[in-house]
Amino acid sequence: MSLNQYIQKIDRYLSKDEGLPIVVDVQNEDDQAELVQHYHVGKNELIPASKYCAPDEMPRYEELLNDLATLDGVLIVTGVTTYLKLDGEQALQRFMRRLLSMSIKGHVIFFTYQCEKYLPIYDQRIARRIVVVENSEKRIPDIVFADPSVPLPTKYEPIKGIENFAAMAEAISADTMYLVTEKSKDSFPHSLYNITSLQNAYDALVLKDDSTRALPKEIGTNAQWGYAMKLFEHKSSWADVIDDEFGSHTMLEHIFSNYANFSADRKWLYFIALKLFGAKKNWCLTAAARKANGINDFKKQVYRCILDKSTDDNDFWKCYESRKGVLQQMGNSSSELTSYCKVVFSKGINTICYLTDNTQKEQETIFSFLDQYGLEMDRSKLLDVLSKVYPALYQYLLPYRFGNDLLDQYFQDYKYQKVINKILPEFEAEVEEQAEKREYNYILSPRTSVIESLNRKDAQLYFMDAMGVEYLGYILAVCKELNLIANVKVCVAELPSITSRNKEFLELFADAKYQTVSIKDIDDIKHHGKYDFDFYKNSKLPIHLIKELEVIRTALVKIRDDLSESPLQRVFMIADHGASRLAVLHDTENVWEMTENGQHSGRCCLKSDVDEKPDFAADAGDFWALANYDRFKGGRKANVEVHGGATLEELCVPIIELTHMAEKPEIALMPVDSDDFAIGDIPEIEVSFRKKAALKIFSTVSLQNVSLSVDGTFYPATDLGNNCYWVDMPELKKQGTYYADVCSGDNVLAEDLPFVIKKEGQKERSLL
Repeated sequence: MSLNQYIQKIDRYLSKDEGLPIVVDVQNEDDQAELVQHYHVGKNELIPASKYCAPDEMPRYEELLNDLATLDGVLIVTGVTTYLKLDGEQALQRFMRRLLSMSIKGHVIFFTYQCEKYLPIYDQRIARRIVVVENSEKRIPDIVFADPSVPLPTKYEPIKGIENFAAMAEAISADTMYLVTEKSKDSFPHSLYNITSLQNAYDALVLKDDSTRALPKEIGTNAQWGYAMKLFEHKSSWADVIDDEFGSHTMLEHIFSNYANFSADRKWLYFIALKLFGAKKNWCLTAAARKANGINDFKKQVYRCILDKSTDDNDFWKCYESRKGVLQQMGNSSSELTSYCKVVFSKGINTICYLTDNTQKEQETIFSFLDQYGLEMDRSKLLDVLSKVYPALYQYLLPYRFGNDLLDQYFQDYKYQKVINKILPEFEAEVEEQAEKREYNYILSPRTSVIESLNRKDAQLYFMDAMGVEYLGYILAVCKELNLIANVKVCVAELPSITSRNKEFLELFADAKYQTVSIKDIDDIKHHGKYDFDFYKNSKLPIHLIKELEVIRTALVKIRDDLSESPLQRVFMIADHGASRLAVLHDTENVWEMTENGQHSGRCCLKSDVDEKPDFAADAGDFWALANYDRFKGGRKANVEVHGGATLEELCVPIIELTHMAEKPEIALMPVDSDDFAIGDIPEIEVSFRKKAALKIFSTVSLQNVSLSVDGTFYPATDLGNNCYWVDMPELKKQGTYYADVCSGDNVLAEDLPFVIKKEGQKERSLL
């Protein structure tokens, strides 16, 4: 039917004086607008439902019905059923039955909107007063209730106040309408509209950028989402916002170095950015953000994300380094760190692979692991892992080449047992054997016989109290990093191994141009429990080693700086004595009753005419000095380590001459008989029954005491002049690729330089 036919029906109603209203149901805004315009002429009065609404309130229906019943003339009513649909089907039908059954003074044309199925057209007495305009039906819109405090995106034109809802809903066509109101969705539980709430900034952000839906609302507070919404004021997407704030949403890892200085809001926004875009070149940031359920959980997941990786994964160590760097830049949370150091032991014998040296707490946890698993883990594998997780401890365990099998093996075993906190029976037997043989007396020279030959011109002394030879591997590794050259002499201290008997070298430097520097921290740690290290009170683990290594590194850095910035030519690091940790770990008194009490934690005892020489004791003039791991009775137990006795670790002491290499040398291996060899190529050596393996070493600076190390075997080099050195290696006969370290004295100047050995006359082929 055309609208004219419906108009004719309405006109027939208006021509009568029945005292009853007529209902006209329309399906779209165009039909309603045309019909309303047709009848809103002359004295006919248009009554929108909003006339009966207070600001942001629903219509006062009773007042409306009263006016319809009492006002004269033609009344055109719109919008009522659009409101009633918010209250639900029952409310709508109840109102319509009441309207259609009431008596009125004039004429009422009551427009309903898409309400045919809710009207009582089954009642023949009423159906004649219901006109259903059956033209195309507009889609019923979804309604979004937006809290007034939520800034809506500018692309939306919201309806402000529920009093304007019906007029807008019946005037425009839209799939979704945004209604700014204090009302909540819960106020209309029976609504015939699909209502969603926009009660906060998060909901508004979903409208701004649909990718917000990927972010759980719970990962931000209302204030944080509001902060983000402000950043969206002139932006249309998260990518735009992140680009503006952090430079690029595709390179978030580059900005993380400033994370610790971010405000709380900025840290949260960075976390959101990671949630949405990840950090393409940082596994840890991406993995942690993906798992975290909020910014407060983010740091926890940074700590724990590595636990999801297996040490067998090909990318494990790459992920490990990613996490370690993130933690260094983020800063450490004591609570998360403490918790992590407990849960990490769930990894059993692989626990150490999940720890770093970032904090003292983790370093101490590594020692706890070594105490628990040190004997179970293969030593070479342990060293390989330590090189990655705790380089300083790995460097401490590096061998120093004493040039004597006894000392080489003894100190490697001593250091290993010290860090795993165990004494192995075979090593204790070796200690007791040396307590009787005291082979050091003919292996090493007394320190007093060596110091006179030191070149003290433009030199400075660093008195390293209690720094035994156990630290030499570490010292040489640090020297290499700092471009220091170390010339080491290992000597024997005077018995008993106490400072008062071992400081004769101080007098030699008393008149030196540069004042002696005394480093007492190592002795204070070992002997006085500095930094709260105490074997009996705080920890039976060798965690004091953490600080000892730091003290030595700090001293070497200072020496490097002084040598490079002043006329100072050389620095001597000289120790008075060493110390024994294993004697403390052994924790036993010897059975001998002595007239005098033990001194220096029981490691030595004054002689008495009535005493017999105790077993395992060395004659130290007016003292007996124990050379095993007992202590004399009467001496107090040591806090951390002991000295005063005659074990190798107490008596062997280093004299280290340090100079600074201004220019780091470039070093290359070359064939001995090739004049056109290009530096950088891999040299090939032909060997035969008569022709033995030999190489030439080239350096850009002059070197002293040069040698080549191949698979642990050292080959001395002969100086050829012009910074070239000849090395014979007669033991190398098998063809293949070898890797060599070039040394100057105790200093490794170049590592893993490849060379190839092949049989003389063999056809050229790749052996790499």
